[in-house]
Amino acid sequence: MKNSKTLIVLMLCFQCYTTTLLGQQEVQNSFYMFNPSVLNPAYAGSRNALSAVLDARSQWAGWVGAPKTNAFTLHSPLRNESIGLGLNLVNDLIGPTNKTALFGDFSYRIRLNKANDRLCFGARAGVDFSRSNLANLDINNASDPVVTNNTNFNTTTFNTGFGIYYYGKLFFLGLTAPKVLPSKLSKDSNFPYSKQVLHYYLIAGYVFNLNSLWDLKPSCSIKYTQNAPLSMDANLSVLYNSKIWFGIMYRYGSAAGASIVFNFTKQLRVGYAYDYSISNMGKYTPSSHEIIFGFDLQPTNKAVKSPRYF
Repeated sequence: MKNSKTLIVLMLCFQCYTTTLLGQQEVQNSFYMFNPSVLNPAYAGSRNALSAVLDARSQWAGWVGAPKTNAFTLHSPLRNESIGLGLNLVNDLIGPTNKTALFGDFSYRIRLNKANDRLCFGARAGVDFSRSNLANLDINNASDPVVTNNTNFNTTTFNTGFGIYYYGKLFFLGLTAPKVLPSKLSKDSNFPYSKQVLHYYLIAGYVFNLNSLWDLKPSCSIKYTQNAPLSMDANLSVLYNSKIWFGIMYRYGSAAGASIVFNFTKQLRVGYAYDYSISNMGKYTPSSHEIIFGFDLQPTNKAVKSPRYF
């Protein structure tokens, strides 16, 4: 059983490295393997603690109007450990547009065996707030219809999402569609096709215990959207003495980078990721930076006996 799980996860990670399709995504995240809750509601409660994560990313640093994303996640199992609840708050600033999403997560967790492997099903519901301040734009053409018509891109929309998450002590595999409703992104009649597009995310990883000091974790993330190129991230990390993660990342056709995560205690972790653009964008704004803070509030009757790998 263990060998079959290893083979499945490694095949998924290998696919991330070898496929030749180009990819792009709406919001980049280099720490998806440490905070799956941002994408997958089924992850809620999986750390068996009240877990809080703050993730801040600055994309294409130095470019005016470049994306800046801040995310806060909070989740925990209930006293009945079969149920997990979570909260996600994500703010995404791109040029004149400020988007904020507030979603609540619910997961139902099924224990599969004595090793405590679990299969989790999750759902989320919440609200997207989108506000655009077009007055902040530098206008070259004053007769542009977007300017003369005072186009309204300010919307508040409801949405929902679903996910599946299968994990054990040394592996994880998740499939999710964070937002499934084709909500309109603009009320303006000139933009009838400005709608939320359905995205699918597949993430997977496995941890190899090399010896008493070193662990190796390959992981990958695949994103699919209809009528758009496939997007793929691959990551290879090593953990030293249950304290420090060192990682390298490759985002096909887009970026390469490195990351470090330090476990100050078994409850507190802090990380930094650096991406370097390998596309044409790198000629102008090559660097992206991301930091993550995570804290687990453990129940007093449960001691942390082994490190958490994801």
